[in-house]
Amino acid sequence: MVKLFLEDTKLPKRSDMRKLRECGLYALPDGREFVIHAVFRGGYVLYTSGAWKLFGIHAYETDEAGQIRAKGQRTSWHIEDLIDTNQTAHPRSRNGSTQSLSPVR
Repeated sequence: MVKLFLEDTKLPKRSDMRKLRECGLYALPDGREFVIHAVFRGGYVLYTSGAWKLFGIHAYETDEAGQIRAKGQRTSWHIEDLIDTNQTAHPRSRNGSTQSLSPVR
C-alpha cells in the first residue's frame, strides 16, 4: 500500500482568507476599482462597474489562497492588496433597472 504524506503543507481554507463585502467596491493599488461577488466554490470574482451593471464577464477571480488571477493566470495581486472604498454596488437585478454605487452605511 502506498501512502502519500504532505508534511509541512497546509492547504488554505476559505475561512483563512480575508472576507470581502458582497457587492463591495474595492480598489487595486493601481487605482482600478472592482465590484466583489462571492462564488459558491469559495473565493471571489471581481467585476468592473460596467460589467457588473450589464451582467458582463468578470475581470479577475481568486483562488482558494486569495491569489488574484486573470484568465487562470496568477497576477501579482492578492486579496490583501484590495482597498475597500466604502461603496457598495446594488445587487444585480434582472428587471433592467439602473444600478449605481452608494456609500456603505
